[in-house]
Amino acid sequence: MRAYVLVLEALVVLLALLLPAVSRFTVIDLARAGLIAGFAIGFEELGIRTARLRTRLAEYSHVDMNSVWTFAAAAVLPASLIAPLCLMVVGNTWLRHGRSGGYRIYRQFFAGTVALASCYLAHAVLLVSPGPLGPLPANTTAVLVLCAALVVYMLTNAGLLHTAIYLAVRPANLRSLFGSSADIALEFATLCLGGLTALALLREPLLAVLVIPPMFVLQRSVLTKQLEIAATTDAKTGLLNAATWHHVASVELARAGRETYGAALLIIDMDNFKQINDTHGHLTGDDVLKAVAECLAEEMRGYDSIGRFGGEEFVAVLSEVDEISAVTISERIRLRIGSLRVPSRNEDAPVLTDLSCSIGLACYPTHGTDTESLLHAADAALYAAKRGGRNRVQLSSSRLTA
Repeated sequence: MRAYVLVLEALVVLLALLLPAVSRFTVIDLARAGLIAGFAIGFEELGIRTARLRTRLAEYSHVDMNSVWTFAAAAVLPASLIAPLCLMVVGNTWLRHGRSGGYRIYRQFFAGTVALASCYLAHAVLLVSPGPLGPLPANTTAVLVLCAALVVYMLTNAGLLHTAIYLAVRPANLRSLFGSSADIALEFATLCLGGLTALALLREPLLAVLVIPPMFVLQRSVLTKQLEIAATTDAKTGLLNAATWHHVASVELARAGRETYGAALLIIDMDNFKQINDTHGHLTGDDVLKAVAECLAEEMRGYDSIGRFGGEEFVAVLSEVDEISAVTISERIRLRIGSLRVPSRNEDAPVLTDLSCSIGLACYPTHGTDTESLLHAADAALYAAKRGGRNRVQLSSSRLTA
């Protein structure tokens, strides 16, 4: 990872030092650079609270929206001014909230390097436009070239940054590197705004200020989504947390009552989980919980509600099922968990196998008509499964009395 970062930084810095010798700029170019810098600083100051919250909520990386200004710079400025503009934008971001968010200066320097490399490649794409770089010709070809530059910027930025993150942390789940779909959509939207900013700077420079209000709306909408996820999901497994699951389950059971269809409630408890923690370590135990959570999400339908109840216990509500279907699904889950192979951090046993779970099952309306009564029935069935030898599905034996 260090070699990758240092080589990339050296190449980009060398390019930034050589380009001023072959790329000239005019007073108009300086004025455009000044406008971009002013807009960038103004937006950073006005949205600093939201930006800091988003930084703290991000797992590996987050979209800081600076690409609005850096992509605009790549589109309208000569190559010699792109590096100073990027340095100012990224440096100001770090000074205003990067230090308080725990960002080391070397990380911000690498982020600036990635942004500058993306700008140079996007600028190179724009240079092959059949018309002059500024003002861009108002035709379909110019639009396509600008879109191509946008795609090159986005792919370069993501590729360089996520390669470094992967080399540094080697996450088990590669999808976590790329953030949520909301983050990807935000990155694309900011680049589109960057393209519009560039066109405004070429035609009517002061109109570029109209880009700032949509940026605020985008940033706050993504923050709202991040806060919603943080408040409703279990951080370790990505499933619903206990409180959110209880609410969702109550809504689903109420719907089952209105529409008169069956439902089932499952409590899935991992067998001998303490032994896993004691033998392989708590980090491996966390890996097992994540693997089980992914297994549950894959084996159940997209509209079934799955949550982590606490410790090694998971809960789920299956809608529109009868007792036979619920038992069949539960058995399939039990067998799938038993087939899991989880990498262990214990060198003596590099792969953890022979996992098992016990499942307590209660059905609506046979064993209860609300979440609490069904949880009580499923919990009793779970203890019966444990007493019966574990690694089994146990249907509740209780019946709702009139």
